[in-house]
Amino acid sequence: MIEKLREDFAEYQKKSRLDKNEIIENLPFPIESKNEIGRKIIKEIITSKNSDDMEFCLLLLWITDEDEDCIDLLHEILLEPWHEKYHDIIHDLQWRQHPSSVPTIKIAMQQKYPFLEAYSTGTGQFINQCGHALKSIGTEEAIEAIKDLAKNSEDPIVKVEMIYRLSKIFPEDYPEDEDLPRWYDFD
Repeated sequence: MIEKLREDFAEYQKKSRLDKNEIIENLPFPIESKNEIGRKIIKEIITSKNSDDMEFCLLLLWITDEDEDCIDLLHEILLEPWHEKYHDIIHDLQWRQHPSSVPTIKIAMQQKYPFLEAYSTGTGQFINQCGHALKSIGTEEAIEAIKDLAKNSEDPIVKVEMIYRLSKIFPEDYPEDEDLPRWYDFD
């Protein structure tokens, strides 16, 4: 069944626009069990640590996760060091604006992922996107996470990006003409 799904998804990805309903109609298992079976397949991908399966994994999450009951899997994948989809996942979490993502995002932005470290702008861009995601979530916990990282992070890139993010949340606390350092100033 997994191979059939991979083949079908590969065909869907060739199209210029994915139609979620069309994909759901053609699933090789009953729609009622898509969350159960989808979760099982996604957990198998996480366990296998095969980065080639991440595109398939994220598409399957998009199909099966209608009520954000699989957001814990996105959190788990974000913290895994073996794939290349960090930007896609953090954009998804930013779009979802789910409060449960705050602790995971805070942890993720303080880690060094081999894929992001492999190119000079990867980690800085990712940290910036994590800041966007926390700001988008916008809960008291998310704002406190930004404040905590701005004050206490030992990583200078995390620190400057969170200070910058605070300047966007609380512009009255930062002079308009003050040119704050950013992640790209460290290259």
